[in-house]
Amino acid sequence: MQRLECTIQKYKWGKKGLNGLVAQLSGLIKVEEEESYAELWMGTHKNGPSKIKNEGILLSEYFEKNPKVLGEHEKKGLNFLFKVLSVGSSLSVQSHPTKEQAIYLHSKDPKNYPDDNHKPELAIALTEFELLCGFRKPEEILSNIKLNKEIEEIIGEEEMKKFSIKNDEEENKNSLKIIFTKIWTAPEEKIKFVLNKILERISKKEEKTNIDNLIIRLNNQFPEDIGILAPLFLNYFTLKPGEATFLGPNEPHAYLFGDCVECMALSDNTIRAGLTPKFKDVQTLCENLTYKMSGPPIFEPKKLENGIVEYAPPVEEFVVHKLDQNISILQSIQAASIMIIISGKALLILEKENLKEEIVKGDILFIPQLFEAKIEEKSEDFLAFRTFTPI
Repeated sequence: MQRLECTIQKYKWGKKGLNGLVAQLSGLIKVEEEESYAELWMGTHKNGPSKIKNEGILLSEYFEKNPKVLGEHEKKGLNFLFKVLSVGSSLSVQSHPTKEQAIYLHSKDPKNYPDDNHKPELAIALTEFELLCGFRKPEEILSNIKLNKEIEEIIGEEEMKKFSIKNDEEENKNSLKIIFTKIWTAPEEKIKFVLNKILERISKKEEKTNIDNLIIRLNNQFPEDIGILAPLFLNYFTLKPGEATFLGPNEPHAYLFGDCVECMALSDNTIRAGLTPKFKDVQTLCENLTYKMSGPPIFEPKKLENGIVEYAPPVEEFVVHKLDQNISILQSIQAASIMIIISGKALLILEKENLKEEIVKGDILFIPQLFEAKIEEKSEDFLAFRTFTPI
């Protein structure tokens, strides 16, 4: 077992100072009050590689020197990227490509698509976590368009007639693709004109809806940006601590506020289309979205017999385990893993080595395959997350 030193990403949307868990968990001697601490990266991705704390070498180098710490199925190293996010303002409206799309996008534009891998991701709330994710049901989208008739100027009467709750699923997917693409690719001046009409109208409303308030809030963060219209089309909801959402390829989403644990395949590919000063690839996003319409995509974990809560999405790269005060054993698995202590403390008992190791909030551990320890003297608020690639 090794303690890790991990990379902090200071993106503009991160929570400032110690307001977010990223800064609290960072281990930094000095946290700047006005600095935005957005993401804590755990793993071997080249844009934010972890190091072995007491040796100062990269985790990837440690694997080269100690290949037996990895499972038989992970000889090329870790297949996942593990993160903590502290979201202070909206992230971009975005999606992630399939493996095939990632290979193509990376070959065409390696600067903006740095990896040739897909990026399915699981987000588990650590605080109340506010987000937009997946397209709403057709009746909700139609209702939101009717309540905000100004955007019909962009959509056009003909396309509005084609989108109906009476249609079958495929018909509405095709109609939604046309509608969404027309809005997101409309001339900038047209978008600004329509947005300002919507904002002027809702600002005068005495009783504003949640969507009204979010549109105003997003406009304050990104004035006259097309992404301000995303809440009309995407599910807007809040995860409670421990609740999760899983995002497969080409599902639109935007994190809005809160702290979460996030795990994904080893990739940093993002297709952006709004609410960001970064590179946008609107045409690619609109062309490849699934346009699947449903309610908020809540991912249900399973409770295992040993006190573990398991989040196992339908991907081969990762599984995440949640450990709390009910856990008594750090179980042996045939894969390398990374574990972060989110809160509290506990004592690891390594009986074979006759060792005891205290683990506390902010500790990040690399755990080799087939490693086992007892977990004792847990505080009431002990909370940790462990991720690995299943066989």
